[in-house]
Amino acid sequence: MGSLSSLTHIIHQWQSGDKQAENQLYQFAYLQLRKIAQQERERSAKKYGNENKVLSDSVNSTTALIHEAYLKMSGSDLGDVNSQKEFYLMASKVMRQILIDNARAHQAQKRQQRETNDPSGEQSFEQLLILDKALDSFSVRYPRQSNALKLKYLMGLKNQEISQLLECSSSLIEKDLKFSRSWLQSRIAS
Repeated sequence: MGSLSSLTHIIHQWQSGDKQAENQLYQFAYLQLRKIAQQERERSAKKYGNENKVLSDSVNSTTALIHEAYLKMSGSDLGDVNSQKEFYLMASKVMRQILIDNARAHQAQKRQQRETNDPSGEQSFEQLLILDKALDSFSVRYPRQSNALKLKYLMGLKNQEISQLLECSSSLIEKDLKFSRSWLQSRIAS
């Protein structure tokens, strides 16, 4: 079941009531989320170090992150998911929401404990929220570019896979990703 084209077929079988297809879909989701969570954990460790409390709480355990994302996806209605593109975009939304929810919970816990001796965690939380709001704004203004960005950095897909899903050329995807990074960096820096 490794190919992207078989995913759409499995989604359609599942929507027609095939229980075996449902199991295949969730098995695929679990394996894909595991791969993404491992990549995200490595990326976070490189960028922020293993000591960053907000991100390390979210990705401290690859298995815990996968299970949380898997449970959210398996408990949600996948009736609106008709293609691999929609599946990946939904999964990226779930992963992003888990990171935001974990960051909020961490901040609430810090407020309750009245810990003020670690301002770096608060800054990281604020940066995460700024990034989340910037992504929301970007998604409204530039949907294709936003989808390319989510598929690349939240779902861990390669440019060629993204171009297949979004039905455009690889060179356009590269331009979209470059534009997306530049746009987000300018919004976050200001």
